[in-house]
Amino acid sequence: MTKSQAAKAFLELSAQLRHEGLLSESLSVKAALRGEDGEIFFAELSGADMTMQEITTGEQQEPFFHAFYVKPEAKALLLLSGTYALKIANELRALTAELDDMAQIVGLTARVASALTPEEIARCLRGRNSCFVRNEGMLITGRAVSEAVTGAILLEKAAMTHILAKKIGGAKRVPLFSAALMHFIYQKKYSKINLGAEEQKTQEQQSTAAGAPEQTEREREIRAAIVAYGRRLQDEGLLQGTWGNLAVRLDESYMLCTPSGLDYRILTPDDIVKVELSTLDYGTQRKPTSEKRMHRDIFASRADVGAVIHTHSKLCGVFAAARANICCIEGERKTLIGEEMRCAGHALPSTKKLSKVALGALGNRNGCLLMNHGVICCGADLERAYLACKAAETAAGQQLGV
Repeated sequence: MTKSQAAKAFLELSAQLRHEGLLSESLSVKAALRGEDGEIFFAELSGADMTMQEITTGEQQEPFFHAFYVKPEAKALLLLSGTYALKIANELRALTAELDDMAQIVGLTARVASALTPEEIARCLRGRNSCFVRNEGMLITGRAVSEAVTGAILLEKAAMTHILAKKIGGAKRVPLFSAALMHFIYQKKYSKINLGAEEQKTQEQQSTAAGAPEQTEREREIRAAIVAYGRRLQDEGLLQGTWGNLAVRLDESYMLCTPSGLDYRILTPDDIVKVELSTLDYGTQRKPTSEKRMHRDIFASRADVGAVIHTHSKLCGVFAAARANICCIEGERKTLIGEEMRCAGHALPSTKKLSKVALGALGNRNGCLLMNHGVICCGADLERAYLACKAAETAAGQQLGV
C-alpha cells in the first residue's frame, strides 16, 4: 500500500463514517490500515480534518495497534466513540448479541475492555472481531475497510437496540446455538464472498456471470431496479453491509433476487440472480441470497405481492430484539403495511421454519418482524415494498418516541 492509496482509503472511510453519523465535529475517529507488506498507516479523523502518518516498527505507540497482533488477519482498525456505544462501554461488562447481525460479525457477546491496554485488548478480542472500551467507545477490526465500517455500524446499532429496547420490555438474546452457528458460518464462508469481490471479481465469478440466461428488456430493467433500490436502502440506513436482500417476481416461473454475501456498493445488474420458483434452481449464476426460499414462499402464498424486501433496519430491529409487535399504525403507513407488524417466532435463517413463521406473522399484511433478526416488507412492486420499509421504520420510531 502506498501513501496515496492509504490517503484515498482514509478519505473514503471518513465519508462512510460521516454518512452513518459516527464521525462529526464532536465525534473523532482513530483509524489504522495495514498493507500486504506489514506497513501501517495511521490517521486521526475529526470533522472535515484528517492527519495521516506512516508508522514503522518501533514507532507503534498507539495502544490500539496491539489489535493487529491479536487479529493477524485484520487490515483495518477503528477506535471511535459512537453515541450509544459509549454508554454501553461505561455501563456494562459485556453486551450479549440480541440481533443476528451482531452475532454474525462480532460474536456471541461484545466484551468491554476496562482500559486500552494490550492485555485488555487481547482478552476482549479473543474469538471476536470487536469490543467496547471504557471511556473510549468501541474498537473494531476488519479484514477490509468495508468490514471494519460495517462492524462499527452494527456494534453501534447493537448498543442502540439494547438501550432503546428498555422502553418496550427489554431485548432478548439470540438463542446461543443460533448465534454460534451464524458467527461460524459468517467468519468461515459468507463474508469471504464479499471480501474476495472487493479486491477483484475472480475469473470464475466472471464466467459465472457470463453464463447467466439471456435477458429480456423487462428483466434488464428489473435487475437495474433491484441494484438501485438496494443502494437506496443502504444509503438510508435500512440495510448494512451485505445484510438484507431483495426479490422481484419476474413471471409465473422465475424470480430475480440479490446474490449471497455481496455488498450493495459493488453490486451490478449482472450479479442479480434468476431463480426458478418451483425448484429454486439457479444454474451457473452467482449463488442467490440464502433467504431465497422465504421470498419464493411469500410469492407462492400471496398473488398480490410482486416484490419482497428483507431489511435489518435499526428501529424496527429494536422491536425484533424485544420480540414485540409494532402496533397502532395509522394513516398512509397503515395502507402500506397494515395496522400492526407482528413479530414472528424464532427460526434459523434460510430454513423452512423461517418461511413458515414469517408467513404466519405476515398474514395478509405487507410487513412483519423476524425475532432477533430483521424485517420483511412486501408490495405489488419494488416501489411499494420500499415505501413499506420506510413506513415501518417511521412507525417504529413513533412508538419508541425517537
